[in-house]
Amino acid sequence: MTNSVTTRRLAGAAGLAGALLFFGGDMLFYGFWGAGTSFKEGMVNVLHNGSLIRLFTGGLVGPAAACLCIIGFWHVRQNIEPRSPVLGRVLFYDLAAMMVAGSALHALWVPRGLAIKYSQTVNPYAPELIDALRRYWEIAYDVTAVPAYLGAIVLAVVVVLGKSLYPRWTVLANFGLLSLLAPLAVQVPAPFGAILVGGFTNLSIATFFLVSLISTWNPMPG
Repeated sequence: MTNSVTTRRLAGAAGLAGALLFFGGDMLFYGFWGAGTSFKEGMVNVLHNGSLIRLFTGGLVGPAAACLCIIGFWHVRQNIEPRSPVLGRVLFYDLAAMMVAGSALHALWVPRGLAIKYSQTVNPYAPELIDALRRYWEIAYDVTAVPAYLGAIVLAVVVVLGKSLYPRWTVLANFGLLSLLAPLAVQVPAPFGAILVGGFTNLSIATFFLVSLISTWNPMPG
């Protein structure tokens, strides 16, 4: 029993570390201190002036971060299976698929960032390149959003109905629910506004894992 609880805790901590690593990758891509309203302009400035090492490193952390998050979702599965075995397994596979797609989406920021970085050089020869990469990234984002929101909805229902080891109040930390607050980040003043806008999705997932870990540190019997 002790080993099982310890393993569950370590898996939750891995998920938290993975989400924070994704957030770190976001900040390497375009992080800067400023107001939320200045994010788009500041992002372009960071990409123009930042080093290639910074951009490449931001993309390369994606696979490791995704693996850690998948381990974290095993922790979530263990908190659901005692009361909802089938949903626990289905939710794990759904969220794992989300992370695989999310890792690819994260990596796609590198070519998009390169196109923005060298836009003045590229535009005379390929004026549609930046827009094409943006559209492709947005399509990939929409594909990733399908398992993400499906998983968030199923998880919320399971928690609210008491079909898991999670206290019902933890539904407030559901990453899908938190993501609905993203537009508010634009209104946050400097110095944290731009950080929140750029990293809101992964900070939401990190918050979810933190609450998941704390609320089930000493799990109730299934």
